[in-house]
Amino acid sequence: MSINALLESAPEVHPVREELPHTDTLTATILDHLNEQTVISLDSLVCLMTQYTWNQIFQAVDQLARSKKIVLRRHRFDYMLFSTNFVA
Repeated sequence: MSINALLESAPEVHPVREELPHTDTLTATILDHLNEQTVISLDSLVCLMTQYTWNQIFQAVDQLARSKKIVLRRHRFDYMLFSTNFVA
């Protein structure tokens, strides 16, 4: 059987992106920390939330920033998270 025939007969695979159950808890925890402190660095957040990996926290922070639930800004070599209630 030729390679083309095998490729044509292979089922089409579509990756499914599922939200992990801990994502809501992670997001809520990040927002709670931010509501308490109004401004927090990403590194401080990672140190406070040792039950999650840096990647999990960064992905949640990225989603929150893209959905405009928080403000993410770079300050020198640090990334700072600001509550939307923060007044400069």
